[in-house]
Amino acid sequence: MLELSSQVEKDTKTSDEVARFLQSERNRSQLSADRQEKDDGFSVKKMMRALQTRFSHTGDISSEIAKMVEAQVQQRTRELFRQANYDDLTHLPNRSYFNSTLETLVIKAEDANTQFGLLFLDLDGFKAVNDNLGHQAGDELLRNVSARLMSAVREGDIVSRLGGDEFVVLIADVNDKELIEGISQRIITEVSRAYWINGNEVDISTSIGIACFPEDGKTSTELVERADQALYASKHAGRSTYRFFSDIGERVISQKHQLVNRLEAAVDNGEIESVFEPQIDLKSGCIVGASITAKWAETEIENPYLTNWIELLNDSKSAYSVGAWLMDSGLYYLQQWQQFNDEMMVSIPVVDALWQQQDLVSVLNERFAHYGVSASQVQLEFSLTSLNENTQLHAILNALTAAGYQITLSEIGKSPLDLALLTQLNLQELKLNRDWLQDNMSNQKGQKWVQALVQMAKTLDVCVIVTGVESNEQATEYKAMGCSMAQGDNWSAPIAAETFQQQIQQQLPVIA
Repeated sequence: MLELSSQVEKDTKTSDEVARFLQSERNRSQLSADRQEKDDGFSVKKMMRALQTRFSHTGDISSEIAKMVEAQVQQRTRELFRQANYDDLTHLPNRSYFNSTLETLVIKAEDANTQFGLLFLDLDGFKAVNDNLGHQAGDELLRNVSARLMSAVREGDIVSRLGGDEFVVLIADVNDKELIEGISQRIITEVSRAYWINGNEVDISTSIGIACFPEDGKTSTELVERADQALYASKHAGRSTYRFFSDIGERVISQKHQLVNRLEAAVDNGEIESVFEPQIDLKSGCIVGASITAKWAETEIENPYLTNWIELLNDSKSAYSVGAWLMDSGLYYLQQWQQFNDEMMVSIPVVDALWQQQDLVSVLNERFAHYGVSASQVQLEFSLTSLNENTQLHAILNALTAAGYQITLSEIGKSPLDLALLTQLNLQELKLNRDWLQDNMSNQKGQKWVQALVQMAKTLDVCVIVTGVESNEQATEYKAMGCSMAQGDNWSAPIAAETFQQQIQQQLPVIA
């Protein structure tokens, strides 16, 4: 039995007028069905007369049978109403009910000169739960979330499930943003509490986009579009938060949607390149590995490399295909380069869409076997941001380690580093974020923090890779701190596979 928080404070009830409207909407279809029985179409009396005519030799059909038939008809009518208007899984109103109610609420609010809020929300981390624990666990999670959503809103507000992990909330009769903010924060707090699903602790969160009538739109279509755009902005703001459409620029949201569309078109048209950034052993000065990344020559993206447009990729329908393509490209070229250097290493980023697939270990086993590449020569690179936002990733990393794969944690410094979490993982490499390094190496206190991190990693027998090295002086400084490997423009910008192969054949200084 789901235990709901008893501390949820309910805000002011909706006005009597709106409450009556919402109640009438819940009963509208049922009343219509009841009236239908009295109209010229189907009726129990007509059916009784037909039965009496058909079986006239038996005399009048008893009143008991008539009552039984009447009860069956009423039960079937109620079932049809539920099927048409309610979600089978969560028993919440469905998309059809929501659309009808929103249309009517717009008319009522316009006539009464009142306001209401529309909240769009989806679940952060739900897909990973569905993929890793199975659809039954995902369904159970949705039922739990539905109950918590109901506990977080006011009596009279309507919570509907649109499908998948998408929900909407209609908050009627609101005069200011503070009330909506309070309800939104309660929703986030309730949904973000831990769940216990089939013996597994599950942590998810939710992002919310908000549109208000009539400020953000005067039709149901406008309100839906703008709540969806606000949700998009909320997810890009870091998730587990809410955004009002009025607080974001419609133009900014439109541009982001356009960028995602252009990215998907670029993937379809083969305009994304795979490039390799040489990794240098700071002791020997030799190339010992390569870090593969994707390059997108988009004029509105300041830096063309993957880390600068990864959020756009994660929001696109091309995320999995790009992730799989990078994996195959890294393995293919490593196979080619082994004839020149059998100790060559390649670091391959694992995008969210790839690791969220069920049974990642089996998928990688098949791909590595296909290319004849050993797991010991590949560093699977996961971002610290993904690790912090997805508790499901912890178990996946440990499963990969148990299967013999090497793990690199990248973007160290960009997100908070949980030392307690690191003790639960078996990592081979830490890759320090370029911007974080530049900020900290510019002052004495920051340098001490970098030094402390490097020393901690050495104690744990973890290799530290510094990125964005631009000069020999910087390389010397990092080497003195104990860093093992480095990459950056001091040696080369990311280059094509053919150029990289020439360099490892000759072991000459790399020229971009």
